[in-house]
Amino acid sequence: MATELTPAISVRVPAPPAKGTKLALGAAVVAVLAATAFLVVLHVDRRWGPIDPVSAMLSDYAWCPGWWMWAAAMLLTSAGSVVVLAVLRRRAILRGPLALVAMTAWCAGLAAVALFTKDPQGNAVTLVGKVHLGATGVSCVSLPLAGWLLGRAQRNSPQWRGFARSSRILSYAAVPFFLPFLIPFAANVLFGRHLPTVATGLVERVMAVLELGELLVLAAWAWRAAD
Repeated sequence: MATELTPAISVRVPAPPAKGTKLALGAAVVAVLAATAFLVVLHVDRRWGPIDPVSAMLSDYAWCPGWWMWAAAMLLTSAGSVVVLAVLRRRAILRGPLALVAMTAWCAGLAAVALFTKDPQGNAVTLVGKVHLGATGVSCVSLPLAGWLLGRAQRNSPQWRGFARSSRILSYAAVPFFLPFLIPFAANVLFGRHLPTVATGLVERVMAVLELGELLVLAAWAWRAAD
């Protein structure tokens, strides 16, 4: 029988270990940097990527001798993004269903871009090509959207204000670069018309750099939250 001298028993739920979380995040960042290295090789070594980076799309590397580097870059980035998503969600930074859907769509879209190859003629005439185009459109929009939602939700937090500002700035910066792809894509789907675009390869590469920066900001945010 318990008496007034019996010490109170408190049950303390252990917090997620920071060391394991940081090891996972470190592996995620290494994966993203390895993906970046593969893309750099494709751009500077014409033996692996003999295409014009100004006019050719990034997905055209799937038809080059270095196709495996292109596929590996997308899958590594997707895997690293999954880890970042999981940590941000677990630490209650990634809140709300829309932000979760956007970040999940980014991860899934990158994997689909790698697994479903673009049609070589540039127009989606096969089911695989159509899935690739759809996944490309989703991945273009989803990470900037997720970054903006996270930044907006945490903009007044004294602890996360800096990360929130950086995330929103990169999201806004990406908008002018993915619109040239979404507008022609929507016109093709809705009206069956192909609108002309200029220097699409260069525009896409600038957008890719901005989204890589966004992902690294989110990874740094997750790292700080793991402390």
